[in-house]
Amino acid sequence: MKTLNLVTIIFLFIFFSCSSQVSTNAEKVNFGIYETVKTNEIPDHILDSIKAKNIRLKNNPQSAIIGYILKSDLSVLQLDFSTENIKLVKTFYTGDTSKVSNAINPDSEYYAIAAVRLSPAMNNSDIKKTKANGNYVEINFNLKGARKWADMTKNNVGNIVAIVIDNQIYSMPRVNSEIRRGIAGISGFENEFIAKEISESLNASKTE
Repeated sequence: MKTLNLVTIIFLFIFFSCSSQVSTNAEKVNFGIYETVKTNEIPDHILDSIKAKNIRLKNNPQSAIIGYILKSDLSVLQLDFSTENIKLVKTFYTGDTSKVSNAINPDSEYYAIAAVRLSPAMNNSDIKKTKANGNYVEINFNLKGARKWADMTKNNVGNIVAIVIDNQIYSMPRVNSEIRRGIAGISGFENEFIAKEISESLNASKTE
């Protein structure tokens, strides 16, 4: 019996020691889910400032994507519209400008630009855990986050929201209904490795 107890104690010691030493090399990131601002909701003086920075505005006033900018010229992102509760954010992935109307240079790449509210409705403190599944990352919110997610989706039915990591948009899902389950997701990563890397970074960035 003593031998059994000793083995059990040793096992528990090894288990908890190993668990406490588990670490991750994932870099911490800033996470946020933002309400987007449609082009027709943006004041004219802001649109004029944006046009002056060579952004090609999208011909759809109801679109969450307001336009496109060359990868080599991102100065528009430095504009300060904080007094209007607006900021500009680019997408993570680039695209071929030959697919964009009135492109500046058909051989160059562009970023899509969206206007979002200055502060996120959801942030790192709302995350409970995330997990990668193929090229998809599932985000599970804690109790506080689940309530905020339900409120946000309820107030944005029919609208598009932006999931932002380190000031880059990774996903722009349309809200079809109130989501009472505290789960969101990011899809469309180029491969499983990137999805896993993002998931690990989000898990390492949780705050209380």
